[in-house]
Amino acid sequence: MWRLLKKLFSGPEPSPVETDSEVIRFDEKGFMRTSQLIRSMGWREHWNWDEIDGLGFSFKQAMFPDPWFGDYMESEWFIIVENDNGPEHIYFDADWLNIDHLPPALSQNMPDLDPDELRKGLHNASLGFHHYDGAGQWIGWQRPKPAKRTRSAKKPDPKPKTAPAKRLRSTKKPGA
Repeated sequence: MWRLLKKLFSGPEPSPVETDSEVIRFDEKGFMRTSQLIRSMGWREHWNWDEIDGLGFSFKQAMFPDPWFGDYMESEWFIIVENDNGPEHIYFDADWLNIDHLPPALSQNMPDLDPDELRKGLHNASLGFHHYDGAGQWIGWQRPKPAKRTRSAKKPDPKPKTAPAKRLRSTKKPGA
């Protein structure tokens, strides 16, 4: 009976359903993004710092319109990593990072991070999800590209020059 009264006053207990929340973390090892979907699809979840080539902010039109509001703009952070096909952007929700309170590991491993460049993108996003003119990407940090080695021109093998052969004049007189 007490159980019944407890249910009446407190409501039903929440079901033990596992939520599919995404977890983002920057730590001393690198960047980690995981969720139930990422794990079940077998996608990569962790990138070491030496694999990360950039950090940026994106404000762009959403791929799929909202059923009630139609087209809208979405803001996302992204990291740039190198894969077999070239650079790849790994996007995650804008709520995961606060530009004024970045994780210490992020600041330590991305020297010369330009928060002012990222603030430009955040400012455009703050103008609303219908501010289509504000679309763009802002790169706050990018790994310097290694200096290209210049290839010296191949020098030809030095060959001894021979003097052109002299034509000997005949000492015979014509008709002799």
